[in-house]
Amino acid sequence: MTSRLDPKLKANFFDPEQNSPRKNFVISCLFCALFFGAGWFALTSTLEEMTMRDCASGIQKACDSLK
Repeated sequence: MTSRLDPKLKANFFDPEQNSPRKNFVISCLFCALFFGAGWFALTSTLEEMTMRDCASGIQKACDSLK
């Protein structure tokens, strides 16, 4: 499958050995920030939905925490 790829496309692909250390650091930091941001969003939105569901089912502590 890799034999079908255009050599020009393969040449522009991210190659950490040919890039500067500064560029590698920026790419790594960006990846980490996006990864942890997505995890934070997933956890907080899930917990908030669970709390709203608990409030709708009549649990008073859940309703108090939403206020």
